[in-house]
Formats: sequence, C-alpha cells, structure tokens
Amino acid sequence: MKNLLIIIALLVFLLASCDFKDKNELCLEPILDIHFKTEMAFYPNDAGCFMDLNSNKEYFYFCNQTTERRIDIFDPEGNFIDTIDIKKALNKIGETVSLTVISMDTILISTFYTNELIAINSNGDIWFYLNIDSIFPEEIKEKNEFWALPQTSFSCNRKNLYYKASPKFGIIVSEDSSNNHSIEDYNLMFYKKHYNSPYFFKLSNYLSDNIDYEFGLGDIYHQICEENSDFSEYPKYRYLNDKLIFYSTFSNCLFIINPDNFELEEKVELNSKFTNIGTPAVVLSKDSMFVQMDKTSKAIIKAGRIISVLYDSSHYYIPLKHQDLMPVNLNKSKYLSFFSVIVLNDDFVFVDEFLFDAKEYDQYSGMMTQKGLAFQKTNIQNGKTYTIFNLF
Repeated sequence: MKNLLIIIALLVFLLASCDFKDKNELCLEPILDIHFKTEMAFYPNDAGCFMDLNSNKEYFYFCNQTTERRIDIFDPEGNFIDTIDIKKALNKIGETVSLTVISMDTILISTFYTNELIAINSNGDIWFYLNIDSIFPEEIKEKNEFWALPQTSFSCNRKNLYYKASPKFGIIVSEDSSNNHSIEDYNLMFYKKHYNSPYFFKLSNYLSDNIDYEFGLGDIYHQICEENSDFSEYPKYRYLNDKLIFYSTFSNCLFIINPDNFELEEKVELNSKFTNIGTPAVVLSKDSMFVQMDKTSKAIIKAGRIISVLYDSSHYYIPLKHQDLMPVNLNKSKYLSFFSVIVLNDDFVFVDEFLFDAKEYDQYSGMMTQKGLAFQKTNIQNGKTYTIFNLF
C-alpha cells in the first residue's frame, strides 16, 4: 500500500510539473491526422492545398504529371471530391515544371524552357494561354528562362505571378562572335551574366488583356557569394503576408523584399540550435563543367539549409534540413533522422525551434493549411497521411 501511494504521488508530481511550464514557452504539437486515399504526388511539390474562390472552402490536391496526368481533389477530412484531367494542357505544351491550383476552375501550369503559361478549368479545358516571350520587345525576347515552383512561389497572389528569371545559356554562346571559347569558358561567362541579372520577373494582370511585366532585384546574390561562384539552385522564394521572402542554399538568412519595387527591406539571420545553415558556393574554375556541377551537387546535398518558408496568420515556420557531417561510407539513414522547424513571430523575431523525426515525417512535405502546419507521414500504406501541428 505504501509503495502504491508513493507511485501515485510521483505521478501527480509529474503531471503537475507539466502544467507549471513557463507561460511564455510554446509547443508545436500534433492535433490530428488526415488520411487521403491516393497514390498520386510522387514528389512533395505535386501536393498542396488551396482556398477555392467560389466556395471559400479549403481543398487538398495531389497531382501526377507523368503517368496518370491528372489532379485528385480532396476535402479537409480526406474525402475524395473530384478529378481534373490535365492531358490537354500537357499535350499542348509538352512539358511542365509547375502546377498551381488557385481554384476549381483556375489551375495554372507553367513551363520552363518554352516560357508558356496555361490556365485550365475543372473539366481540363484550356481557357487561357500565353507565351511569355510574345509580350517582350525584340531586344529581350527569348533571352530568359522563367522558373516557378508550385503554390506560393508560383501563384503569389491573384494579380501577380513572380518568377525566377535566368539568362539562357545558349544566348551566351550565340552572342560570342569569336566562337573560339570552350564550354567551360562559356560556363564562366554565363554565371557572370547571371550574377548581375535581375532575379525576379513579375507578370501582372496575367489573366487579362492588359498584361504587364517588370524585372527586378538584380543584386541579390551579391549579398550571398562572390561573382565567380556556382550559385545554381532552384527558385528559393515565397510570397507571404504581402512580402516576397527570398532564401538560398548558400545563406543562413531570409531576405525580405518589397513585392512592388523589389527593394530589400530586411535581412533576417537564422541560427539553429541543431545544425549549421547554408554552405559557401563553390568557386568556379576551368575544371570540366560536369566536374564543377558534381562539386556543387555534393556541397548542397551535405549542407544544412532552409527547405521552405510557411506562414499562418501570426507566425513564420522555416523547416530546416540538417547538415550531413557523416563519413561517406556510413549508413546515413541510421543517423540523419531529424529535421527542425524554426518559428518566428510576425516581426521576424525568433520564437523557438522544434525538432522532428525525419523517419516519421517527410521534411520536404511541409504545407500550411487552415488548421495548421502539416507534414506527410512516412511509410504509410494505401494512401497518404498528413499530421497537422498547432502552436500552443
């Protein structure tokens, strides 16, 4: 009996101690799981959520562009709603790099090499088509490639689309009258031009007859690396809370950009309790271009880095991939089992950092829903399950 009383007392003490945590301390805690009966979305970028303009309800979508070539729509409870066929759009443009569902009847598809933009409805019919090069004067036509990733980095708001602009490598070659340079020389020339070129391309009134455009932010990589560096990376920005937020594999900072004039308003340094963030860009050399690419790829793979930036109505959430310090011959899956999420308040002030088990959740799958921050669970059979987390 005495031992039983001691055990009860210890349990009461432990439970009570949980309630006496610092009033200012926050926790990022799971509140529910949502299961979707779909095998679509091979990659995290092929899944997302959106607020439908007509119904003002939130929906989830999962896409397969290569084999099924369709989008499956679900409600927030995981119930299947509809399928949208994207075969017509893909047959017209041949390839796609980003697909964003704005509403049931406005699905935007953007290409890379051909700079095309298409809008389809829920029946899969094309109701808008634009070759972006067609709006340019001759002196800049077909000299840039426009990159866009899904969701907030592509369809930034209802009026504007923000792309990452990149000069075409072929233009560097064609503009060289001597034609006696090696491919490595052209690679150096390309990065020099890219380093001093505008990062952003804004397409305004994009679904109307009064389309306008603007290039901006021509020196963002000056803040991060030297001119003779290989700073190649996918688009790294989000449109959140009426701000453009740029980040890079080669930096531990968020760059807060005015979306109207592309001026840098603030630079927010991030420091993790668990990992270094960012890696120096590899210095370009006269090595083979493939050797150069291999060096950069290995540096990026091992680096701790910002995966994305997400926002609810009051906080920013920054998922971080942790730095790989393990020897090459080690079984990394046994050790690299964590990622973390840094939380900032509305003024970009550090709140806390929370550790996640990478064996339980896919670190690249983060999305912001109406109910909270969501990550996809790993090793789930017969569909996909997302766990929703709230800040308490």
